[in-house]
Amino acid sequence: MPLPATYPEMPWRFLHSAQTILEQVPPGRTHHWYTQANTAQSDTLVFIRAQLAPGACHGFHHHPEMDEMIFVISGEAEQWYESEKRVLKAGDMVYVPRGVVHATFNASVAELDFLAILTPAKIEGPMTVDVSDQEPWSALRV
Repeated sequence: MPLPATYPEMPWRFLHSAQTILEQVPPGRTHHWYTQANTAQSDTLVFIRAQLAPGACHGFHHHPEMDEMIFVISGEAEQWYESEKRVLKAGDMVYVPRGVVHATFNASVAELDFLAILTPAKIEGPMTVDVSDQEPWSALRV
């Protein structure tokens, strides 16, 4: 995938928030892509700021070739790690090794703002595999 035109010319060290790739994912998810997988930006890191409106989620999924760290900036995340659920608040984080099914829900009345850092950035297969419609994940949160 070629480097998006909105990113500064390489090599770059600083990236202003206005230079991120903005992605709206209905319903209620906003992604600010600072670096993306399989681009010339970085071989090692993918960095995303995500905002979930109340009731929005990133349903059960896994990253077959990537480890992920999720760090909560503000709000509350109903965070699932396989069948274990915890509520994460500002300053909390979860580490998810590659292949582990996880999900992030905003069950609160305030926006959830968090950072997701994934590694490595160069992968062969898909970045994300959605399993939210499969058992046992589809029955965990009803």
